[in-house]
Amino acid sequence: MPDQDLINRIRTIFLHQRPHVTLAEATVLLGWSRGEMSRAIAAGEVEVTSTAVGKWLWREELMAKALELWSPEVIEEALGAEAEGVLPEAVRLIDLHVRLPRHQVAMLEVFAEREQTSVSSVLARELDGLASAHADDLSWAVIGFADALAWPEGAAGAAN
Repeated sequence: MPDQDLINRIRTIFLHQRPHVTLAEATVLLGWSRGEMSRAIAAGEVEVTSTAVGKWLWREELMAKALELWSPEVIEEALGAEAEGVLPEAVRLIDLHVRLPRHQVAMLEVFAEREQTSVSSVLARELDGLASAHADDLSWAVIGFADALAWPEGAAGAAN
């Protein structure tokens, strides 16, 4: 179970109603220091919009960074019942039972431990790579596939 501070930050990111947040708000919500945010901006990892009244991060950009920082399990747990209204159906988690050779399970466990995440997150990341490699074919074959790949940056952010 994530701590209450993390739950609050995730909920703010995904349930935020405005289309953008200030750079300072985004830094706090992501749990970064100002230096970490500055480095991410300089490296092009975060896209900032500058206006006469300040620097902003679009909501979709903030959600995309959150998806990189925290596992889908942590995000869904933090959102609770509201996950259904925020996360598109094709992005929400579902249980899957698989049978794998022991060495593959051990491999996934090692990667998960190294990255301080879950086996599910490691496997999902690898499947995302496979999905990207076959995106054109799968977009025709799987309803909602293209929208799931594009979310949150390529969609309006509405669920379903």
